[in-house]
Amino acid sequence: MQILKVIVLLAVMVAIAGIFIPKDYRVSRDLEINAPLNAVRQQVEDMDGWSRWTVWKEDSPPAGENPAQMESGVGSGAYFTGNAGSGWFIITGSSVVDGFEYTIISDSGDRANALITFTDVGGGTKVTWTITGTVEHPPVLAPYIAFSKEFLVGASLSQNLNNLKQKFN
Repeated sequence: MQILKVIVLLAVMVAIAGIFIPKDYRVSRDLEINAPLNAVRQQVEDMDGWSRWTVWKEDSPPAGENPAQMESGVGSGAYFTGNAGSGWFIITGSSVVDGFEYTIISDSGDRANALITFTDVGGGTKVTWTITGTVEHPPVLAPYIAFSKEFLVGASLSQNLNNLKQKFN
């Protein structure tokens, strides 16, 4: 009986602490690639080629509404799965000045915004990849999941950037 009381007390403490922990997250990684900016940019903007260098693999979406089709340009995207979850990547913007933007809609309904920017660094390109979002589901665990994004999503971003760099070696 004593063990049950301790477990209930711990569960209540975790739930109460979850009310005060932020649900927002920001994960950013960057890497210099020894390749011209336009070549790197073209590789990133080719959503059809993402499965060749990202750790997120293209997958068949679950039955139901498909918010994007595999095409190119703003409004297009694909369904992906990986260690950090699964959902839709939808291109929301692409410009030389602002970078490459997309929205991630997870299968749980959470949304995140991503921005990949390219900076010319004297013959090479610095690629900065940032993902920001808020975890809403499940409510009690959302802050803890948001906290884990630095590790889960951060590891994926680092691996993606390293894989992208290898495309130019």
